[in-house]
Amino acid sequence: MSSWKTISCASLLAALLGGTAAAQNPIEVEQLDALDPLEVALTDRGLGDRLWSGTDRDMAEAVLTRLPGTDGNGYASEALGDTARLILLSGGRPPAAGRGDARLAELRVDRLLAAGGPHDAFDLLERTPSIHRRPSLAVSHAELGFALGETDRACQTANALIENRDAPDWLRRRAFCLALDGQGAAAELTAELARAASRDDDFDARLFAMTLGTPVADNVAPPDSGLDFAMSRHLVDPEAFLPVVADDAPAWLASLVHRPIYEPVPVEDGAAALEAALALSGPDRHHALEDLMVQAREREVAGQALGYLLSDEREAARFIHVARHHGREIQTLPVTAATLEHGYDLALAAVIVGDLRSAARWRDALIDGPPRRPGTAERIGQPILETADGRLVYADGTPVDAVEPELEWEAPSPRRMVALDLALAIARDALGGGNFDAVLAAWLESQGDEALGERLALAELGARLPGSARLSVLGLDEMAGTPDLAVMEMSQRAGARAESTMLAVSLLNRPETSADPVTFSRAIAALDAAGLRDNARALVLERVIARAR
Repeated sequence: MSSWKTISCASLLAALLGGTAAAQNPIEVEQLDALDPLEVALTDRGLGDRLWSGTDRDMAEAVLTRLPGTDGNGYASEALGDTARLILLSGGRPPAAGRGDARLAELRVDRLLAAGGPHDAFDLLERTPSIHRRPSLAVSHAELGFALGETDRACQTANALIENRDAPDWLRRRAFCLALDGQGAAAELTAELARAASRDDDFDARLFAMTLGTPVADNVAPPDSGLDFAMSRHLVDPEAFLPVVADDAPAWLASLVHRPIYEPVPVEDGAAALEAALALSGPDRHHALEDLMVQAREREVAGQALGYLLSDEREAARFIHVARHHGREIQTLPVTAATLEHGYDLALAAVIVGDLRSAARWRDALIDGPPRRPGTAERIGQPILETADGRLVYADGTPVDAVEPELEWEAPSPRRMVALDLALAIARDALGGGNFDAVLAAWLESQGDEALGERLALAELGARLPGSARLSVLGLDEMAGTPDLAVMEMSQRAGARAESTMLAVSLLNRPETSADPVTFSRAIAALDAAGLRDNARALVLERVIARAR
């Protein structure tokens, strides 16, 4: 586009916008708020407002960069991601020489996005002052706002931006906002200004479809940004439609299009529906079982469906994932002969989500067997009589062939029950006393040296261990984790909680260091010392449950 045409378009755009856009979305002029982005907190369960005490700006950047970012492979376990999320949601006085440092604020948002997902990151940015003066944070806020359906907030940031507001990406964001506001001509002119600097044919096709009220072309690529995602939703149904995203879309964006669990669906014949679901395979089987699990009419069928969902997952990480997402259903499930076939997995799943009452109920049922049908035992103990017409009945008149004898119940193996009891004790934070000591000793005997990391971690959390554990450590050929392990412990001694906990998470997330028994246990100890005991126990619990299957 020639320069005179660009100037002409810019002038016409200014004339079209006149006072309208400025009145709706005025550029804010204000003093920079004294609150630093790192001081914004979204939790009172984290590290407290002195988390950066004893840490300088360069060290803060070093530990933040060791956490997984949005361009990485994420976290080795969901409990570890939860731990990082809690650390990153904590806010307090910035590190020395770090006040106002855009790089630290940007790193925190990126790491939170990788650990907690788009909702956490957006909520953090919503509470961060003067976003429009911080371009890197403004980009994240706008992209997340568009993707989450918070278009008003995203457009407010797009229109209030002060620095670099004429960059093509920002022009396209404002063009979309203008189109949403019914200002089609202004939207197209704004898009033309962006196109003069760089082309984006997919954006243009979506924008023209919006302004002209026509279907979007079939050759438009799937969305790979929050803006594209919002435009794709708007073109079909902004309330319900979840478009398929591009294969190279950010993980946080892909997480928004996971299949939701629907409202309870009516089931006419639960047994037939379960049989049909079990005949399927892959995602179809998984989704059919999910639908049966949430239906309200036949909760025994729901219990069987959840049991099969859990037993289908051979990998421990997938089992824990399904348990975390569906374990709350367990408190509504009846204990019957049919559901108790899956009782061990259901009990472990209840432990994972912290429903310890349900876990104990299923644990006891695994020992005692399913509830007996009313009157069955008494009838079977009665004498059998023959009626005048030759039928056999019990003394109370019940026909013999109408009463099914109780099947003998076989409890899970002692090895499994010990693992379940240990998991319950860790979840309850009951790591001492005669009964726990006996359970732990039995579990350690069944696991051998393979569970040395869990053994040492439990000792760090207060459990008593025999001296043979120390001897096992002396027998190790080498120890992974240095120098990060050494720095983590130096940070711990200095009271630098953000440092020590981020380094602990980093060590636990790397396969070569998390597999090392001493490094694993010391990282667990660092989390406990910083006040994250619940998270530390959850990480040990995950490993115990992984071995329990």
